[in-house]
Amino acid sequence: MSDILVARRYAQALYDSARQTRELDAVDGDIELIQSSLEASRELVMFFESPIVSRERKASVVESLFAGRLAQTTMRFMDLLIQKRRENIFPQMVTAYRALRDRQLGIVGVTVKAARQTGAETRSSIQSALEAWTGSRIKLDVQHDESLIGGLVVRIGDTVYDGSVRNKLEHLREQFAAGSFRNN
Repeated sequence: MSDILVARRYAQALYDSARQTRELDAVDGDIELIQSSLEASRELVMFFESPIVSRERKASVVESLFAGRLAQTTMRFMDLLIQKRRENIFPQMVTAYRALRDRQLGIVGVTVKAARQTGAETRSSIQSALEAWTGSRIKLDVQHDESLIGGLVVRIGDTVYDGSVRNKLEHLREQFAAGSFRNN
């Protein structure tokens, strides 16, 4: 079974446990903390992926890093993953849990590529416009891509809306090459 499928099943189990204990908000926050810890330290990810490091040592590191900072449900869950020798899927499980919660909360992930760096005010405007347009709450990820020349490329799920200057110039070039450009 693939790690992604296993991670999804564990993420669902964590969600179910958190719902039963009425700790969903706490576990959501815990997942954020775990994700930021894993993203901040490649060494930590490699530590959990290592088959050489004992389960006891991994459990000790989890205890020292997260004791008192995570809900009991989350701590028990992380211990379970280590005991089942599934600590190598921590990053995938965190991603799967966040995707599950976003789906349940009606949050849509949107990636926007912009030709220029965007400030907080511009990001807020983009987010408001996209939320009004999609009718959903969105989680916005804005990336900088100078190759666009100008404009934006918006990805919502599997759909891409390309309003970049680069795309428009390419379209004009194709029209000229095909001889189908008409002067109105």
